[in-house]
Amino acid sequence: MRVRVHLRSPGRVDGVVRDIVDGRWAEPEGIAEQTLGEKSIALPGLVDSHAHFAAPIGKDWQSDDYEEAVGRARQAVLAGVLLALDKGWSNLHTIRLIEEVAPHLRPEVEAAGIINAVEGGYWPDFARELTSATFEEGIRRSADEGKGWVKLIGDWPRRGQGPVVNFDEDQLRRAVELASESGSKVAIHTMAREAPSLAVEAGVHSIEHGLFLSRNDLVPLGERAGMWVPTIIRTEAVVQQLGPESSGGKLLLEGLENVRELMPEAAEAGVNLLAGTDVTVGAHDVALEASRMVEYGLPVPLALRAVSWDGYTATGRSTGYEPGEEANAVLFPNDPLDDISVLRHPELVIRAGRVIS
Repeated sequence: MRVRVHLRSPGRVDGVVRDIVDGRWAEPEGIAEQTLGEKSIALPGLVDSHAHFAAPIGKDWQSDDYEEAVGRARQAVLAGVLLALDKGWSNLHTIRLIEEVAPHLRPEVEAAGIINAVEGGYWPDFARELTSATFEEGIRRSADEGKGWVKLIGDWPRRGQGPVVNFDEDQLRRAVELASESGSKVAIHTMAREAPSLAVEAGVHSIEHGLFLSRNDLVPLGERAGMWVPTIIRTEAVVQQLGPESSGGKLLLEGLENVRELMPEAAEAGVNLLAGTDVTVGAHDVALEASRMVEYGLPVPLALRAVSWDGYTATGRSTGYEPGEEANAVLFPNDPLDDISVLRHPELVIRAGRVIS
């Protein structure tokens, strides 16, 4: 069956027309049996750049249900999320679903394996706990088990001390070197003041949360087209858990104000500013994070880039619909540049050449 799709980008009055042949885009030819998208706006897909498919939303985070992880990946596709960067968990469910689940039933996924921390530097019995003696072996193992990423917990609160850095700059630099040997990137959780700058200086590829990135960090991060995933919704949820008047809550609120101020400057500096859900909402709701970024003052065009095109380009993917490429697109009834909330309501999803909704 030859399906013809009209693909018009946000803010445009024209677009391209492609046929789907054997799951791939092709130049229009002859008469199509079905025509789609004539009055729609198209994106190559929504992107969740800080997903955790293995994380049960609103349940025990150490749940070990693989089928639930598969279900969350399926839910993400139906919501138009066609690329996800999964930043690891306490198990390898996401790695398994990449290998076992058909492409049209899940997003395209890059993923870290088991998260890396140090003793006392994360939830008990959750992460792979590295020591100075096991650090290099652990990073190599993480690169081997992952699908493109290694995840580090860069800091974590200790009782009576507040957030404490888990790894020094030399360790971070070595982690980047070791991961790069197998073609992997390094992502780092950072909520403390010191951790983001250490990570940027060490060449870490993606700064997760990054509440206390500084203007001085933006230039080197932008020069290498590094990534920053602020996860605003998740950070706000942690503030509510801790209490806005607690010392931890006040620290995070200060960090969120820094995020508000730096996001537009980061995009201007060439940083790949990306939208990510973490664990408060699932990947299927990454459009909510894009809307929250707008509420924090990020212009709508930049928020739209953060939840779509920039996730593709940051990971070396095409954002066009070139003949021969796998057919992926999500279509919307209205232009998200006029109202970004439309991203929550796709009218049509095409994944791996299949029209699935």
